[in-house]
Amino acid sequence: MSSHYAASRLARLVVETLEALEDVSFPLAVPGINELMDSHRALQTQLSTRLLPHLLQEAVPAIVVFGGSSGAGKSTILNSLLGEEVSEASVIRPTTRTPVLAFHPDDEMAMTDHMLLGMCEVVITENAIPGIALIDAPDLDSIEDENRVLSQKLLNAADLWIFVTTAARYGDLIAWSTLTEAFDRGMTTAVVLNRVPERAKSPVRVDLLKRMAESGMGQSPLFIMDDAGPIEGHLDPSSIAELRSWLELMRSTRASKSLVARTSRALMPAIRRELLDLADAASAQSDAAQSLRDSASQAGVEPAAAIMTAIDVGRLAAGAPTTQWLSLASTGGPLASLAGGRALLFPSRSVAKRDRAAAEIASAIDDALRIALTQALIDTRDRAACSWSMSYVDTSGIRVETDIATAVEHAIEEWHRDARAAAGRVKGPITKKVSQQGLADLLRAGAGGIPGVRSALVSGGAEGGVTRVERALRQRCDEAIGTVVAAYAAIIDELELPDSSVLRIRARELVEAVWEK
Repeated sequence: MSSHYAASRLARLVVETLEALEDVSFPLAVPGINELMDSHRALQTQLSTRLLPHLLQEAVPAIVVFGGSSGAGKSTILNSLLGEEVSEASVIRPTTRTPVLAFHPDDEMAMTDHMLLGMCEVVITENAIPGIALIDAPDLDSIEDENRVLSQKLLNAADLWIFVTTAARYGDLIAWSTLTEAFDRGMTTAVVLNRVPERAKSPVRVDLLKRMAESGMGQSPLFIMDDAGPIEGHLDPSSIAELRSWLELMRSTRASKSLVARTSRALMPAIRRELLDLADAASAQSDAAQSLRDSASQAGVEPAAAIMTAIDVGRLAAGAPTTQWLSLASTGGPLASLAGGRALLFPSRSVAKRDRAAAEIASAIDDALRIALTQALIDTRDRAACSWSMSYVDTSGIRVETDIATAVEHAIEEWHRDARAAAGRVKGPITKKVSQQGLADLLRAGAGGIPGVRSALVSGGAEGGVTRVERALRQRCDEAIGTVVAAYAAIIDELELPDSSVLRIRARELVEAVWEK
């Protein structure tokens, strides 16, 4: 396989991987989400600004980034290397607010459309080393969040990171941990120990070399620069001569090209690992979504069971509904003939009175149902909210809208419709004593648990009707509770959950393509 074909294939895979990363979102705030998003952004930066430009344009210079803590002298070193003021140097911190990218005119064509051009102030100078682009990055420990983020992005784009520190600050936690993490990911590194007093040079050098060796960076170059004190302008040429010579040697021996290739290969295991970590995180998002969906569904189980029990034992009929039936069905009452089950000589007479009485009793059942069902829906909502608040997923930013009153009224209206349909199917003698609407009201009262009404319906040939209406009551209550559960499930259904399989495929293909290249 030709190197050109392999590079083209790898470039295509990098583009496809970037597209996959662009499509990946992590909508649920699971533990470690901030670190995950940092890894996501870093991976995008490495692929788009580090790996891809070299694949698309072989002549792209090696990207060398000067990074480190505030006050380390990065800008002064860059200016001294170039022999001109390209990056502001000052005792005011932070001085590097906008990073500076400096390269030779010979590299201008190769740098066309490079993503770094949009992130940096660009300086094209004859004093730069052809084949090597130098970047003065913002401080890693900047007090400004934007500067710290930008500094990290530039380091992720580097082929070589020159870590600039001082004798007083080389052990700073933030900068040193960033350096070791970058090295562990495969980044090629060098260290500049700046502003070293003569008396401290030997012990500091020994200690720093020991630290570097313990971190696996024993082969990384170390450059030591004497403390020049407060200065205006550039360092003495002798101070930066060793560093300048090393960079020029890289260019003259084409070591910069091997540096790019070596860094690409060294970074690939880390890129593969990060892709697989993101794939695992994508799977974890799906698992978290299912966990939330299940807990919302479970929230409706006990409230549903409670209202079904209330229907079973006739709790809806307790109190006012049964009292009204006893009053209206007593001797002389409009429903007395139903309670007694006796035939009427002229059953069509007083139908209107019986209908009004039936409506009154059914209304009392509706009131009891409204209270019980509202409580069941509130209980479901509270249980779902509680289970989500106790989840390992941070749901504090999720708002679930539940219109309980509307759900309850809709359930009752649908139950009324069910009762009317059931009344239309009844053929027994009771149809002579009440209208179809009156019978529908009696069916609701019977299904609601009033014993006397149920007995009257059975005697009147409407036993099947009351069974159907009771079944419908259970169904409508279950559906109403389901609307609350559905409101929570809808939040999950609207999430754009990532596909882990694509990331796993890209991880495998990228590694295979790098070694083919």
